[in-house]
Amino acid sequence: MNKVLQRILLAIGIIAVIVLVIEIGLSIVATQPGSTPARVVHVNAGAYPLTVNLYKDPANAGFAMPFSITTEQIKDSGLSFVVSSIPDRGVDATPIRAGLTTLSNGVQGAVEITVRGSWHLQVVVHGPAGQGVAIVPIVATAPPAIPQWLGWLIGFIPLYGLLLFLLMQRDRKRARMIVVAEQG
Repeated sequence: MNKVLQRILLAIGIIAVIVLVIEIGLSIVATQPGSTPARVVHVNAGAYPLTVNLYKDPANAGFAMPFSITTEQIKDSGLSFVVSSIPDRGVDATPIRAGLTTLSNGVQGAVEITVRGSWHLQVVVHGPAGQGVAIVPIVATAPPAIPQWLGWLIGFIPLYGLLLFLLMQRDRKRARMIVVAEQG
């Protein structure tokens, strides 16, 4: 019985590792911009006309939202960008600065939207014509809830482990009783 139980536990462990790797992969893919933006916003940051591409609209609270910002100016014009997510009044959160990657005519990155509510994507551009600021409104919604049956299944995992442990102890005690009876 012990060998069978060990193989069952090994299979459960392998399945858990596979699920973990899939979840990590999905989290990484979620922060990468897609090929088609969900929303395109044209704004002016001072003297700099910008096109802001949002790849998730509305944004999912608790996740990073991928975006890209392009400009008509070429890369050598000396433009630099600082992008932050700013919570609106009444949203209990703090501003978060985005991580950026430089493109030939702008930047791309992902910004954290920690809680649901109204947010602003603040784009600060520094360049030869001075500093410019553009604000893009964003709405963050709660991510979809998991089905109730799945929640209960996950919630009872400690109970499953306890029952498995007790079953193993019962089989061990039965095996000792058989050995003692054979010796006696």
